Amino acid sequence: MPEGRPRESAASVGVAVPVEVRHVTKVYRGGWGLHDVSFTLPMGVIAALGGPNGSGKSTLLRCMAGLARYEGEVRLHGERLDARPGPRRAIGFLAQTVILPEHATIDEVIDLFARLRGADPQRLPLPAGFLNAGTDRIGELSGGQRHRVALAIALVGNPTLLLLDEPIASLDERGRAVFWEMLATLCERDGVTAIVSSPSPSELRAVADVGLFLDDGRLVREEDFSGVGATIMHPFPSDDEQVGS
Repeated sequence: MPEGRPRESAASVGVAVPVEVRHVTKVYRGGWGLHDVSFTLPMGVIAALGGPNGSGKSTLLRCMAGLARYEGEVRLHGERLDARPGPRRAIGFLAQTVILPEHATIDEVIDLFARLRGADPQRLPLPAGFLNAGTDRIGELSGGQRHRVALAIALVGNPTLLLLDEPIASLDERGRAVFWEMLATLCERDGVTAIVSSPSPSELRAVADVGLFLDDGRLVREEDFSGVGATIMHPFPSDDEQVGS
């Protein structure tokens, strides 16, 4: 785990166009998936999304990615994010479980997703050696190597919002260090905002700006990891809390 990096204050990082999550609610047949989750994040920060298994972490990321129906809204740069292709091009999503075609090579898989996103497959912000040779087939890769390919796919098209569901679970110590360094560079240099889920977000304190903690589908706590007010957290009032109508 890399040492903590210095953070700028919210006023000094572009906060005029935040990521907005407003009253996101998801109800499954068996009960709540998410209940009235609201928060905002400025651009260029890393948010650690924590909570026990079943607390709603994966559901929240899928809703934000436009992969699940929900009530409420999510906005990026003032534009509502949903299942439309246009808004989704701004999102890089990595699911907790990754399934890739066994017979395809690394280059073929990345080229496919690049064509789907209308992006250049050669312009990936990856450090040298992060991926195996492009001619290696997916079926020949280890679990950690496949996860690196999935991370590369999430970065296709240079998205401004990264939604990563336990991205380091299959990586070895060296892979984790390279990943965190790469993510920190993207956020600081390019203003990318990343939300990274983990069952133990405290392990992300050295690299994350803020912790968002879910329990039973509710946002129960927000914590500033940077110590310098690097995040903006403005929950939106619910309808019955709004004054005047």
